[in-house]
Amino acid sequence: MRNNLVILSLAALCTLFAGLGFAGAGTTMRISVPFDFYAGTRHLAAGDYVFEMGSGLAQPASVVTVRQKEGTGLCVLLTQTGTDADSTKLVFNKYGDKHFLSSISIQGLKAGIQMAKLEKELRAQVEKDGNVVIIAQK
Repeated sequence: MRNNLVILSLAALCTLFAGLGFAGAGTTMRISVPFDFYAGTRHLAAGDYVFEMGSGLAQPASVVTVRQKEGTGLCVLLTQTGTDADSTKLVFNKYGDKHFLSSISIQGLKAGIQMAKLEKELRAQVEKDGNVVIIAQK
């Protein structure tokens, strides 16, 4: 039973990556993040990143890829879609010295990222929701 679940998970992951390849060029943002942060469950170091929202067969912003400008540090996030009239930006939730990517807005499209287990745990430890940090692209 467990082997079937592993095989099914791998097949779904392969399908997801294949779909990303056929999705075509999506909406892209290149931006410098001045602090370490979590994107989903993945910890990423401060630096220059490229955020790309999927398009084509997938609903825009339903899949976001995050990679360092040099092409390393790939991370794929499944997101909740929406719209945002504000400028192109990243929104982070901050708890202590840890930053968690909360949403991405690129050219009017918004992708909300589901809270990871670590963020939920940290949020429960603080009295209020923490701070919000916004990095806007100029």
